[in-house]
Amino acid sequence: MWATPFDYLHHLVTVPVVAGETATRFVFDSGIGLTLLSESFAATIGCVPNGRSFTGRRMSGQEVTTSLGSLDSLTFGTAHREQIDVGLFDTTAFPPGFEEIGGFLSLEFFEGAPVTVDYPAGIVVLEDEESLSARAAAGTVLDVQVERTGPATDVYLRFDVAGRRALSLEVDMGSDCLILDERFAPLVGVDLAGDDVRRVEGEDETGHAYTRTFATLQGTVHPTGAPGLGQVDPPVLFQQIIHDGLVGDSFLRKFAVTYDVANARMIFA
Repeated sequence: MWATPFDYLHHLVTVPVVAGETATRFVFDSGIGLTLLSESFAATIGCVPNGRSFTGRRMSGQEVTTSLGSLDSLTFGTAHREQIDVGLFDTTAFPPGFEEIGGFLSLEFFEGAPVTVDYPAGIVVLEDEESLSARAAAGTVLDVQVERTGPATDVYLRFDVAGRRALSLEVDMGSDCLILDERFAPLVGVDLAGDDVRRVEGEDETGHAYTRTFATLQGTVHPTGAPGLGQVDPPVLFQQIIHDGLVGDSFLRKFAVTYDVANARMIFA
């Protein structure tokens, strides 16, 4: 077992890594899919496009294509990978603070290395066989759906939302509050045209127009079969998206959360 403190950047978890031979900090983001390098950091360490690309879809559905590079090595604590595909992306329009961030670390990096984000303790832990068994014995073990698309890995967990069972929510550390597709609003008792909601219209960085509706969900949100992990009356964002929804930092940060991707499970304590 190996552990290191993490720092927050806004609501994002950042950790120390070594990319090639250069130390930097990455955002650890379970919802990013693909491990990424900022274009400026990639240029600094000599990671250049290799002529291939990866196309993924944002939650709102539009396709986004990023150039790929081959990173000689990436090390986080005792986890070490060589010759891995990484996406290269422009962070110049990101908010202040990201100029010190070299990239984003995805769950794909942890395919063979179970990892725990212990939010109350403020640490990220790489588990060994013994410590992982102890986590499973002491915590709540839940099956997840692991979706692999090329070099990208995402996980989905079943949730009961205000009495509606078995919505499949992407576990996304990069999201702040609970996000649900608009079609579920009437089923969970939210009137998107009501006076008690806040609506925001705009365009994302790809030029896609959106309408986001913010409300308070009356009731409990919890993983299916684990009511003891419930969040009561959580804030929720409704938008037209291609998933049932996403569950993010406002839920996760109450727990020590273990991602055991190889065994398609998560452990909450």
